[in-house]
Amino acid sequence: MATDTISSAGAALSAALRAAPDAAVASCPGWTVATLAKHLAAVHAWAAANVAAASPEMQPFPTPPPDLAGEDLAVWADEQRALLLDALAAADPAHEAWTFGGPAPAMFWWRRQCHETAMHAWDATAALGSPWTIPGDVAADGLVELFDFLPRKFEDVSWGAGKTIHFHRTDGDAEWVLTVTAPPEIREGHVKSDLAVRGSAADLWLWAMNRPAEVELIGDTALATGWRENVKI
Repeated sequence: MATDTISSAGAALSAALRAAPDAAVASCPGWTVATLAKHLAAVHAWAAANVAAASPEMQPFPTPPPDLAGEDLAVWADEQRALLLDALAAADPAHEAWTFGGPAPAMFWWRRQCHETAMHAWDATAALGSPWTIPGDVAADGLVELFDFLPRKFEDVSWGAGKTIHFHRTDGDAEWVLTVTAPPEIREGHVKSDLAVRGSAADLWLWAMNRPAEVELIGDTALATGWRENVKI
């Protein structure tokens, strides 16, 4: 599923790039679709290098060719996505590679790039008014991955210290409860919380990533404001 998502989401982003490269991406302030496409293409090349190297050492982040624009940028972005997909196809997912948390199985990169590409495909296509549909299971796993990354974002928790947020998926069985502590405590299950956030897996992930989302907020909505203002993704 990860490589299928990288392929389809990446293609959607490239289509948006070809259609409206100068469109402003509201969810990435200061960026256009072209800026976002160049960023993601560089990330794809970097991830491919880390997977292929199978090394505990981080590979250098590539510098995109200068002055890329228009169709040349779209072609380059497509090439970097193909490079990543080829690297993933050739790699042993259990082999050790560099990751943000230190050496770990290379499978990390399948998951990380699936989520990175899916979210940025949504960003780019939303800029054109027709957001790409994030698959529910991809979104649910993206939310779980986000929970893993949150300790880096929860240093000052004065905006909601000790309170709880219930993420209630309406298009599947998964539910999570987050306690606002440093680091946050995450547990699965249905527990009455200070704030309940109800919606599809895609909308829960979008909401948690501070994107526009069709969710229902029940309870202490000041926590939702606190999240938006303090949990910078």
